Amino acid sequence: FCAFELIDDKRGLACMTDYHRKLVEGAVTNGFGLINEGLHYRASRDWGELIGYSREGLEEINIRGIEFYKDFAREYDSPETPMRVGGVIGPRGDAYDVGRVPDSAEAEDYHSEQILAFRKAGADLITAATFSSIEEAIGITRAAEAAGMPIVISFFVKQGGRLTGGETLEEAIRQVDAATGSAPVYYMINCTHPTEFEPALTEGDWTQRLGGFMPNAVAMDTLSLCKLGHLEDGDPQELGGQMADLAHRFPHVHVWGGCCGTDGRHIGEIARQVGAARRAMAAA
Repeated sequence: FCAFELIDDKRGLACMTDYHRKLVEGAVTNGFGLINEGLHYRASRDWGELIGYSREGLEEINIRGIEFYKDFAREYDSPETPMRVGGVIGPRGDAYDVGRVPDSAEAEDYHSEQILAFRKAGADLITAATFSSIEEAIGITRAAEAAGMPIVISFFVKQGGRLTGGETLEEAIRQVDAATGSAPVYYMINCTHPTEFEPALTEGDWTQRLGGFMPNAVAMDTLSLCKLGHLEDGDPQELGGQMADLAHRFPHVHVWGGCCGTDGRHIGEIARQVGAARRAMAAA
């Protein structure tokens, strides 16, 4: 997950540039803009220190990562395909194992370092990805609000539709909203497959706070996926169809993407099929 390391590797940077360009083109070819983000997921203090980064070094790499995405935004931005640059932040600990999680005050302090680096670099927004702790989600939201940065909270839900701690997605969203004055711009689900997070999508007005879905390419326990040693890419066309079904069900949702195992093929199919679903709904 330390993709930011590739910035200083010539071959790695070339691979990352090619990979991201395919994501962008999969979106714009089908009439969608893109939030350019992703490589900063583990560019925070605890994880950076494990591989020898100082706080100053982490700030620098966070800023340079935003510049990497700004280059794409400048190249592809248009009124029809608007480009935004985001800073992705992962949880302080393991997203897939409850273990010890920070309380809201600790999370606010810890995540503020990376948020301030993103603000300094000129990022448009913060995405807290694969969060499974409500307290940590509250803390990072407060840190972003204190820095004057818009934030999106993306929760990880296990098979069965609950967070790692057992809470429902509805409970998580309602608790974060209650503790922060509904500060997150919207909420998302990431790092699980549509067939796995479907049970989380219960009926209710709370679903209006959902703004995006970023699924894995295949339905498989996340820890098992991590242990494979390779990425399972599934069927891009099938995933696109599953996302189009969600577009029909949640017409207000406006962010569509992918997580583990997805690439430009998946983004292209998702954009194509979600776009077709939107046009069909508009014509009905």
